[in-house]
Amino acid sequence: MYKLLIVDDEKMVREGLQDIIEYLKVPQIGPLLTARDGADALEVIAREEPPIVLTDLNMPGMGGLEMLRTLRERHQRHKIIVISGYDDFHLVKESFKLGVRDYLLKPVHSGDLAEVLNKTVHELQQEQQQDLEGHSEQKLALLEKASRGMNQVLHTAPDDHDAIQAVLGELGCRFPHPVTAAAIVSVSQPAPHEPSTGGNWEQLLLAADWEQPHLSLLPFYNRHNDLVLWLNYNDQLYDAGGIHKLLQTFLADGSATVAVGAAVHCAPGAVQPTAAGATESGSRTSGLAFAYQSALDTLQYKLTASRHSLIVYEDTLNKEDTRIKPEHLRTLVELIDMGRREQVLPLIQHYFNEEALKSSSMSSIRHNYDIILHTIGWLPGQKRDLSTFERSEALRLYLKSCILHMIEARASLAHSGDVVEIAKTYVQEQLLNGINMAFIANYCNMSYNYFSKMFKDSTGVNFQDYVTMKRMEYARQALSGLNVKIHTVSEQLGYSNPKNFSRVFKSYFGVSPKEYQKHSR
Repeated sequence: MYKLLIVDDEKMVREGLQDIIEYLKVPQIGPLLTARDGADALEVIAREEPPIVLTDLNMPGMGGLEMLRTLRERHQRHKIIVISGYDDFHLVKESFKLGVRDYLLKPVHSGDLAEVLNKTVHELQQEQQQDLEGHSEQKLALLEKASRGMNQVLHTAPDDHDAIQAVLGELGCRFPHPVTAAAIVSVSQPAPHEPSTGGNWEQLLLAADWEQPHLSLLPFYNRHNDLVLWLNYNDQLYDAGGIHKLLQTFLADGSATVAVGAAVHCAPGAVQPTAAGATESGSRTSGLAFAYQSALDTLQYKLTASRHSLIVYEDTLNKEDTRIKPEHLRTLVELIDMGRREQVLPLIQHYFNEEALKSSSMSSIRHNYDIILHTIGWLPGQKRDLSTFERSEALRLYLKSCILHMIEARASLAHSGDVVEIAKTYVQEQLLNGINMAFIANYCNMSYNYFSKMFKDSTGVNFQDYVTMKRMEYARQALSGLNVKIHTVSEQLGYSNPKNFSRVFKSYFGVSPKEYQKHSR
């Protein structure tokens, strides 16, 4: 069991956290200890030696940061989890520099706390296992620590080179060589007919020498649970293509796709362009954010590449911008309006077949995907993120099913007559405001022309004539009141010129508004 110390100056908060943790029943957590401030906590730590500490930062007397500095000076290592009401970046950065494991904001969600505690327990168990299993387990611990540090800084401050350097310093990592690149190893889910292959590439990683004469290797897991490799190497290895040969070993078990980002040349005091077009600076760590982002961009092309392949950033730079043509979008609207199911698949195949995807830039693929779903009226909350598709056939099937679903929904709506009733209600509610037929057509997921035809077939009049008729009915009723000014009614109905209003009124009722008022009185 792992003792856990809760440090907070408010008794209610301490007791509340105790109740939550007892309710969560996290395995291996207990007993629970408490302290009212940093000084009290140091006494409890000296006496009870709890490996896990949950602490606030802002406390009277000795605060959380001062306590962390004292523990650091004493070379005492604990799993520190901050639970604070402040999310200031500099405060978060300082906390992580002092060895904080995680930073949670008040009020803490029980699910987040459970996840952090479970991970913390797992880390403690791993560290115990390291004493038994030796060097490989030490690498795993470094992998976990690098994952936390790198994810934090790359997510919150990717351009803060000092923060990146601080994380590397905490990891004891050196980047002594002039060239740095990032590679991402992404494990694909096997197809239904394929056997699942284990993570042999992880064993390859643990067995590899992370510090070689020509190469320094630092791995971490990103937020997508893909393995990221920082590759720092010299020009000799770069020119010989040795990095690509190294990464090919991760493809051996057939379960992974490897994306290699831009190689960034960072020599101290020198600024020079690279073949990949990366921006360089005089710091060996200043290009890491670009190298990582370029690897993420490259990984998107696994949708278009053959399975379990090595994808290189430079090979993605000359892809074509094949955006969908406006006339094809109009065709798509007609397919849905007219219910032409048989023409859906050819349209999708034109832009999303294997050859088209391989030659297209990812920005144009994403644009075509987004514009098709937007055109058919697919709700944003229901749209699947493009990055979740690992195979092009799954993408094509998804788009086809979305379009067919909208055709069915359109047919059902048209048969029910609800569209006309919705339009009539809209006119009644917006009679004194601007009425836009395009708005109501879009609301009903119909094209402008198709809605106009359906409305006239149902009511016998076109939409604009119906709006005018309802406005004149309103005007006649309003002018029947006492002391009602004609120009007031005209303005209410949106007529900028009262003469135009009088002309339309007379065409409907045979008399002018003034004559109608005189007669009604």
